[in-house]
Amino acid sequence: MITTTARRRNAGLLAMAVLLTAAFFLAPPLLLGPGRLAGFPRAFAAYWSSSGPDFPPDLQHLIDYQFHYHLARVMIAVPLLAVLVTLAVLLRRFRLPIGALALAVAVLLIANVQGAVSPFGTLLPNLASGPADAGLADALAQVRDQLHSGPMSPALHVMLDEYVRWHVTKGVLAALLAAVLVGLSVVAWRRRRRLLGLLTALLTVAALVVVAANVSIMANPNPPFLLLLQGSW
Repeated sequence: MITTTARRRNAGLLAMAVLLTAAFFLAPPLLLGPGRLAGFPRAFAAYWSSSGPDFPPDLQHLIDYQFHYHLARVMIAVPLLAVLVTLAVLLRRFRLPIGALALAVAVLLIANVQGAVSPFGTLLPNLASGPADAGLADALAQVRDQLHSGPMSPALHVMLDEYVRWHVTKGVLAALLAAVLVGLSVVAWRRRRRLLGLLTALLTVAALVVVAANVSIMANPNPPFLLLLQGSW
């Protein structure tokens, strides 16, 4: 029998989960303002033309915005994940849907940790997201030429380092998620919860595929980075 105290505790946790979910999507843009990503292609072209590793002010501003945006989301996603895990333990009847929500939040947490660790890396896909002006098209042509035949400029070395760091972070966090899923799968099979065990086993395989893909990219980043710049990532 559920006591009044337990009901109040569960209701408080549910309310906290709803508030944190709303904050995850609404708080960063409200606190930081719009990202103005439309200016990234021009800022990148200026960075590339400088040939050096240092970011010009306009690009540094966008990178700082990305860092703070993703950091804010990480700071919200961590307690949200903790609340959902607690609810999944307490509310046995709703363990599966709450667990699914917790998994979705874990995936979002991984993506935003990537963004905080490599904010410049999160901006790079925008280079291929729309029509390029003459300056950006020329810069991207030079990037592709250096990737194919070298030598690579200091700016390109920075870009590749950011790209690899982005995938290292994803690979490590996906491996941690896979380890947690393995543990859940083992517990489910021991308790004869076959459906839950099967689901967690399948999710473990998916997480390991992500780990393998990122390890492959780390080992040879140039071809996938070239695909990214061509919009095929």
